Amino acid sequence: MTDIKHDPLVHVIVLTYRMRETARSCLESLRALTYRNLEIVVVDNDSGDGTEEMVRSDFPQAVMIQTGANLGYTGGNNAGIKYALEHGAQYILILNPDTIVENPFFIEEMVTYAEAHADVGIVGPRVFLREKNEIQNTILFPPGLWRNIVNWVRFRIDPASLEFSGDEVVDSHVLNGVCILLRAQCLRETGLFDENIFMYIEDADLDYRARRLGWKVQYLPVDSVIHVQKRDGYEMTGMVSFLLRRNSVYYLCKIGRRFDAWGYAAMSIAVLAVRAVMTMQWQAFKDYLTFCGKLIRAYRRILFGMSFDRDFGPPFTQV
Repeated sequence: MTDIKHDPLVHVIVLTYRMRETARSCLESLRALTYRNLEIVVVDNDSGDGTEEMVRSDFPQAVMIQTGANLGYTGGNNAGIKYALEHGAQYILILNPDTIVENPFFIEEMVTYAEAHADVGIVGPRVFLREKNEIQNTILFPPGLWRNIVNWVRFRIDPASLEFSGDEVVDSHVLNGVCILLRAQCLRETGLFDENIFMYIEDADLDYRARRLGWKVQYLPVDSVIHVQKRDGYEMTGMVSFLLRRNSVYYLCKIGRRFDAWGYAAMSIAVLAVRAVMTMQWQAFKDYLTFCGKLIRAYRRILFGMSFDRDFGPPFTQV
């Protein structure tokens, strides 16, 4: 185990929404952590499934924050971050509820590294996906028209070429938000997650702001957790697809890359149109058309600078 001359206060934020038993497993695994100056903060986005009661009963040492509404990844984690900053946190670990601690020393190792590198604002460790023999990419790329095309070609040629979470420290544009350590001072300068985004692409936005202010965003090859991610819910016309496509265009507009945003939107609709024609099934074809219609309306309002009120928040309720 690494040696830390002092133990900076770390708040671990676990955000949950209708995942009571999954969150229970995550919180149980946190008991194995050996870092001494640690506070667990559980944020519940109004699950209504007994999560709050379970946490208060079974994990009384944890701080329980009830948001009272589904604020998404961004709003929910912001509630936890605000609490942490108000209570003296020097580092904040954002941790998905569908994770299990694999390495009980990983917080020591990450904090030790961050303490030795004062210019590093955000650190992401090695995360395993479902099983320990499969590594999830911690290093990601920000949305972009040409980047998406290049990555698509690379994946078709050699899927392994897009695996980047190796054994060396790497400066990154984007770190996967499943498990990330945030320096409190960095957050005070950058601001919190953009709540317009709700979830997905919020990591790219925060990391971009950090890098613009001179902070380093780095991958650290330290084993941390197993991400017990479900395998379903990633259909082409599903919620995740909608959020990724919508938020990518919003992000590109936000950072001033409007040409890229227009190109990304056009490519996204074109790909969906081709998929719709290729389905050869009437119901699937109708589903694609409905999805495209919702996405086009969202794109139109974002690209033309119209009111965002109907474009953000829980998907499929505003469009």
